[in-house]
Amino acid sequence: MPVGSAQTETDLANMALTMIGQQVITAISEDSNRAVMCNKRLGDVRDTVLRSHPWNCASKRASLSDSGVDPAWGFTQSYTLPTDFVRLIATDSPDEPYQIEGGNQDGSNAVVLMTDAGSMKIKYIYKLTDVTKMDYSLQQAIACRLAHEICMPLTGDINLSNMMLQKYDAIIKEAQFTDSSAMAAYDKLQPVDWLTARLTDATHRPFPTLNSDGSVAG
Repeated sequence: MPVGSAQTETDLANMALTMIGQQVITAISEDSNRAVMCNKRLGDVRDTVLRSHPWNCASKRASLSDSGVDPAWGFTQSYTLPTDFVRLIATDSPDEPYQIEGGNQDGSNAVVLMTDAGSMKIKYIYKLTDVTKMDYSLQQAIACRLAHEICMPLTGDINLSNMMLQKYDAIIKEAQFTDSSAMAAYDKLQPVDWLTARLTDATHRPFPTLNSDGSVAG
């Protein structure tokens, strides 16, 4: 995973500004209109981009702890998700149904994973804020998405704004290929994991075993 050239949030902002033909800034905290726009949107844009793809550079593994509050119905166990959780990639129990919910167990805002499994380990996307740990594709994706977000307020050019969004989509597609080629066979997504990645927080169940004629095996 080659690390990108950007080292700070200001670097990411200047990448975005350059893409739409705007003058660069000295610091994202300065009071220029360009810096204010970048500063307001960068955090939301970063988290949106992190959630859009299972980035290898933003992946972690964790063993979940019991939340101490049993679900009222539907499942028997409830596990607290990490505080830096953004998106689930996979669990170590792919055959176990689960559901991710938040704020409805004990009156807190904690996000929990409910399941019947007696233990749960996960691979997930975490809230990566350290720009120096972002690979090239992630930095480019954040910059393009930020350029799209700030383009209309700064330039009023809708065609340029749409162009930045198209460039962002192209980077995401390239990242899908690049990141998948960096996985060993053990870590490659199985069909149920692909559904999880598509549905993210939805309950999933494994595909049934089929006979040669396509019928469900008994």
